[in-house]
Amino acid sequence: MDQAVAALCGAGIGVVGTVGASVLTYIGIRRQAPEQGRIEHAHQLRIQRREVYLAFMELLEPIDHLPSEPVSLSTEYAALAAQVQLIPPRGESLLARIQLCGPREIADSAGNLLSSAADMIRLFLNSSQDQDAIDRAFESFMAAQGEFIDKARQVMVEPPS
Repeated sequence: MDQAVAALCGAGIGVVGTVGASVLTYIGIRRQAPEQGRIEHAHQLRIQRREVYLAFMELLEPIDHLPSEPVSLSTEYAALAAQVQLIPPRGESLLARIQLCGPREIADSAGNLLSSAADMIRLFLNSSQDQDAIDRAFESFMAAQGEFIDKARQVMVEPPS
């Protein structure tokens, strides 16, 4: 009789172990699917952010070629003037994409950068002779650009939370 009880106890422990393992497997699988979805979503969002951030920075590249001293808009700068005139409207379109991709801090920083770029462009296209205004606009643009790059880098480097 002791052998029968021992066999029943062993079988009972086996059943409890099997049921427990099945329950834990079920719980793990249920948690894995949403977690995998969250990871895939974060990956896709990171790709979209990288693309729009790079497009925004590429759009602003012609501003780096603007002269740092007052000039008259001659034929020498006509092509550059044509390029920079396109920056504000295209920038607004990219800014809308940045606002959708987020985060909010990046969108705010991009808005500040676009505003600084517009100031630089306005001074250039109006052939401003005010060196102090040009210097202030250039410093403001460089600071806004640095802030945007720092924040974008932080978003791209930090693991998703």
